[in-house]
Amino acid sequence: MKNIVFISANEHVPWGGSEHCWSAAAERFAQQGVQVHVSVMDWGKPVQQVEHLRSLGCRIFLRARRSLPERMKRKFFLGNQYESHHLKKIAEGADLLVISQGGNMDGFPWMRAAKSMGYAYASIAEGVPNPGWPEDGAIAQFADAYEGGCAAFFVSEANLALTRRQFATPLSKARVIRNPFNVRYDARPPWPADASDALLLAYVARLDVGGKRQDLICDVMSLPHWRSRNVSVSFIGDGPNERALRSFAESLKLTSVRFEGFVSDIEGVWSKHHAQVFSSNNEGMPLSVVEAMLCGRPCIATDVGGNRELIRDGVNGFLAKAPTVELLDEAMNRAWENRHRLREMGDAAARDVRQWVSPDPTGDFVRELDSLVNGASG
Repeated sequence: MKNIVFISANEHVPWGGSEHCWSAAAERFAQQGVQVHVSVMDWGKPVQQVEHLRSLGCRIFLRARRSLPERMKRKFFLGNQYESHHLKKIAEGADLLVISQGGNMDGFPWMRAAKSMGYAYASIAEGVPNPGWPEDGAIAQFADAYEGGCAAFFVSEANLALTRRQFATPLSKARVIRNPFNVRYDARPPWPADASDALLLAYVARLDVGGKRQDLICDVMSLPHWRSRNVSVSFIGDGPNERALRSFAESLKLTSVRFEGFVSDIEGVWSKHHAQVFSSNNEGMPLSVVEAMLCGRPCIATDVGGNRELIRDGVNGFLAKAPTVELLDEAMNRAWENRHRLREMGDAAARDVRQWVSPDPTGDFVRELDSLVNGASG
């Protein structure tokens, strides 16, 4: 029986967008009868998605949360005893270790431990923090950890290119994969009924201002020309900065911004909105952009991460050159001026995204991992 170990390097929140890829693959393998071990943080209470994997027969290993000083020690490479000890408990007889990262550095201690212990391993980088370049003394260690794996998976060509630059290494075994999405592949939500020349925008993302920069959208919407237009923005999602964002919107006396909370029916969201606005300052490949395009909605997004790989400026969406109020205002103004073309642009977005992602990205990824297992055993 095959034995695959999934290690989530996430130590920040109980569950996030970076968890979809590995967890969907773990579920698929478990359904195929593969022995699956899963290592995640112990958050002191059950995490629904982890418990679902347990119900499918995955063996779950919970890691105790460590103090900030302990985590800083790991960040600065002062030994990997913890990771090595943990791998001895969970990875005996493993055919492959799959190390999932929210960025491209947080899984390094696990990669280093796996390499030193002789395990076959692959890494997933769900994003790359552009400002987060490692110091020169660490570059060789990162490069060694990445090149020592069976494969390094990235969710966008942009993230792969930046990682090659950061770590000064060719990443000869790197591959670009697609994340699973939460709408039907043939989704066709109805176009919102015209309402007095209105523009109904949605921003589907975790309310995490540090990365998603919803505050910039509030700033744009506070400009006089936007206050005078029949336009609204719905923030779809929850997160650690909801209270602060609500207070900020109230301080600007915005009546055009709404907080809708977490919504599971994404197709339903797009049946009520014309386009997505997305002001993130750092991304891998935003799942909400992919889902909006699958639903036939153009995106007005910052030119970060993989957005340019999907969004053709002025054809199937609009790109803001950087996450600033001035540049977002410029891109949103172009969308407003072309609001009568948005449905046509959404049709182009729907066609384009289906050339980029298959109906079953999880199946594609599982086959990639299977080929690694077969290669290691052969």
